[in-house]
Amino acid sequence: MIKVTLTNHILKKISAIDENRFSLSTIELPPMTKNRLRKNSKKKSSYASNKIEGNPLTEKQADEAIERDEHKHFLKPEQEIRNYFLG
Repeated sequence: MIKVTLTNHILKKISAIDENRFSLSTIELPPMTKNRLRKNSKKKSSYASNKIEGNPLTEKQADEAIERDEHKHFLKPEQEIRNYFLG
C-alpha cells in the first residue's frame, strides 16, 4: 500500500484543479474542438496504458500507429495501441 501525506500545499492544488474543472464544465465548446480534444485525450490514454503494460513505442510512434491506414499490416506493439484506441 502507498502511504501519502496530504499537506496544505497539495490540498490547495487539488482545490484549484477542482475549481478550474467546474468552471470549464460550464463552457460550451464547438463540436469540432470537443472532438479534437476527446481524440487527443484518448490517444494519450492509449499510449500511457500500453506503456504501463510494457509497450515499447514512444508517444510519437503510438500516435502514428493510430493515424495510419487501418488496412496496413501492423507490428504487435502498434496493433496493441490501435486496439486500445479503437476499443
